[in-house]
Amino acid sequence: MKKQWSTIKQGIIQRKKVIMTVSIASVLLFGGAAGTAVYAVNKGSLSEDEAVKMISEKLGGEVTQFEKDWDQPMTYEMTVKTEEGYQDVDVDAEKGEILSQEMEDDDDEDMSTQKAVETAKISMDQAEKIALKKVDGQITDVELDSENGILVYELEINQGQKEYDVVVDATTGKVLNTELDD
Repeated sequence: MKKQWSTIKQGIIQRKKVIMTVSIASVLLFGGAAGTAVYAVNKGSLSEDEAVKMISEKLGGEVTQFEKDWDQPMTYEMTVKTEEGYQDVDVDAEKGEILSQEMEDDDDEDMSTQKAVETAKISMDQAEKIALKKVDGQITDVELDSENGILVYELEINQGQKEYDVVVDATTGKVLNTELDD
């Protein structure tokens, strides 16, 4: 009886060792794959701060609007205030090359970006902080826009699997609208 019990006990211990070995190998394999994927996505990419600094120096101006476009190749879309006026610039996020660059027209019926930035009493950074107090998450897009005659910041915030649109009055800092984006 003792011999049978000892054999059963040894079999259970052996199975536990196999299960633990397979579990540890799986964790290492999947963890390594995830790390490799993150590295591959970010390899050689220019950070947002590096891109803003580079474009500001290259064009001799201040980046007033910034948006990340996740299409391939990933790009940074910026509006830059220079002595000549406002320029829309697209930058390759990996190589840092300017893909397109054009001056904004002030002839539009809508408020020009230059006038909008000068009129806004709330900065983009302040609008982001206000929006993040309303919806906790990661800001993926910010635009300064005129909506029904009111100058507003329109922000997109990712919160896990959800995306929210938050509208902040650029004059008062009041949150005008928060809605879950479908």
